[in-house]
Order: sequence, then C-alpha cells, then structure tokens
Amino acid sequence: MSAAEPHDHDLYTFFDALAIRWDAQHTAARDDHLARLLAPHHALFDGVRHVVDVGTGTGAFLPHLDRLAPQARVTALDLSSVMLAHAQASGRTCGVCCWLRADAHALPLASGQADLVTCHDSFAHFERPAQALAEFRRVLAPGGALLILHDISREHVAHVHHATGHPRIQAHVLPPACELAPLVTAAGFIVLAAIDAPDHYLITARVCPPP
Repeated sequence: MSAAEPHDHDLYTFFDALAIRWDAQHTAARDDHLARLLAPHHALFDGVRHVVDVGTGTGAFLPHLDRLAPQARVTALDLSSVMLAHAQASGRTCGVCCWLRADAHALPLASGQADLVTCHDSFAHFERPAQALAEFRRVLAPGGALLILHDISREHVAHVHHATGHPRIQAHVLPPACELAPLVTAAGFIVLAAIDAPDHYLITARVCPPP
C-alpha cells in the first residue's frame, strides 16, 4: 500500500469500526438479490483468470465471484485491514490468492495483470473517481472488464452515508450513472451498461481495443 495522507486515518478508523457490525446490517436475501442483478452480465466473467476486487469489505461479493468465475484467482483489496480480517474469518476466501490493504487510487499491482476489476458497494467511497478509474484501467489486460455495482439505489446510498454523521462519509455519494459513464469512457473503456435503478446502481465496461 502506498503511504497514506495523514487525513486518511479518520477513514481507516471509520471503516475499521464499521467492520464489526457491517454483516449484521444485511438480510439473508442479499445474496439472492445480488445473483439476480448479476444474471444479465455473466459474459463479463467468461474466461476470467484474475479478478481484482476493490473494496472487498467483509467479503460479501467473493462467493459470487467464485460462482461466476470458479477458475479465477482473486486479489482482494480494502482500505481497512479489519474489514479484510473479517472477510477471512467469515470463510469467504473463495479463490482469493492475495489480501491487500490498499487504496483504490494507488493500487499496488503491476499493470495489465487482471482480466476483471470489480467494485461491489465501494465505488461511492472513492473520493477521486477519475483517478480510481485510471488505476482500474492500468491494471487490466487488453480486453479486460470493469464491474461497478451497488446493490441498493444511488439515493439509498446517499441516505445511508448521511445517516453516519461522519462528514467525509456523508460526502461519499454516487453521481448519476449517466454522469459516471463519460468518466469511465475517458479512462479508456467502452461502457456496456449504465443503470440507475430503484434497487441497484451498475456500470459495466470493457477496455478499449488498441487503435
């Protein structure tokens, strides 16, 4: 992980504390909901050998990666070491070859090594989205894919973050999908889907082919 700015330590503290109670805030129906949301996008996972999961948290998305890309090795990253520890303790270690405490804006990974970058319930927390997207593009191989997914609506994300009372987290909101899509394009992707729905928020994209 690259050296953190001093002001980032309040984020570490927030997410470390949240890790203890995060899983209890979600219902058993969440996995079924995620499976339904992912069903139309199975092609993203075809032939995937290496997934970089950015913002792994307590690992809720890892079983879905294992189901959709069972042969893939997964690099799981999160800003919070406590989140990662909870993911490992939960047994959600499906396919994970490496656990990294890392910042999405400066991924400690070599360029062109991944086939898929996934961000489940994490993209709203990336305070410099263009920089994060540039990092995702850098670590992806030609033909690689990107999945950004929140399994609640953009408005619900804003409500949840506002309720924390934490000034920086309150500012972590998702732009409308139609506004994020041009940023994804500018980072070197072809956008496949940009969805702002009442029950989820989703962007899928592929790396632009060379000219």
